[in-house]
Order: sequence, then structure tokens, then C-alpha cells
Amino acid sequence: SENFRKNCFIDYEKIAFNETVQVCRTPLVKDCDIQGPEICRTEYESECWTKQEVHDVEDDVVECETVQDEKCEDETSGYTTFTKCSKWPREVCSVTKKAVKKYTPITGCTKEPRELCAPAGCGFKEGAEECFDKTQTIVQDAPKEEC
Repeated sequence: SENFRKNCFIDYEKIAFNETVQVCRTPLVKDCDIQGPEICRTEYESECWTKQEVHDVEDDVVECETVQDEKCEDETSGYTTFTKCSKWPREVCSVTKKAVKKYTPITGCTKEPRELCAPAGCGFKEGAEECFDKTQTIVQDAPKEEC
């Protein structure tokens, strides 16, 4: 039978990719049927966002090397004694820690001031939610095996 040995090490390389997050807000809209003088005031609208929080974590990295084991024994043939040695490969591996970055999405909302104007006697109500996509670039460590 044949034995095959794979000798590899794991390296980390930076990869960048764009991630699209959805930002949503609920605008306040005029609610009125009455015409009158315009009155302006500041109202607050909810604006929500998602960002990637970076964590420094430690990943296990395995590194292996091949060592040769040798065994020798004396053999006697007639009046002659000679030493016969045999060698065979053995894999020795060690595990080390490597710092890598992992990402967790975090969502938050803020109240943003908006100046709204409407005729006197009007109120405001929440309108339909508006959403749009926003693209941001994220850089991450990716393991790469080299054999």
C-alpha cells in the first residue's frame, strides 16, 4: 500500500468585500385638509443603520513538519555483525494562536431633526417606511492553505 503525505501551512490574507446594508426611516407627513398660514416646527424622525463591529479573536493555526525516525539493530551473519538501520517519516504538528478579526453587525436608531412646515391646524402622522440600500467595504482575514 502507498502512503501519501500532505505538508501544508495556513496563512492569512486580507480580503475586502462590499456589503450592502438596508437603511430604513419612517418620515412624518402632513395630515391636514385645512388651508391656512404656514407654520414650521422641528419634528424628529427615526433613522436606523447597521454597521459591522470588529472583534479581535484568536484562531488556532496548525503547523506541521516531517521528521525522520530511525531505528538501528545489530544483525549477525556468520562471523560478521553489522548494523542495519531503517528510517521512516513522521508528521509532527503544533497548534498556535493567531489573532484574526471577526465582524458582528450592529443596528442602531437615532432621532433626526427635520423642519416641517404645514398650514396652521395641521398635524403630522408617520408616513410609509422608506428603505434604501447602502454599500460599505469590509476587510477581513481569510485563511489560505499552502501545500
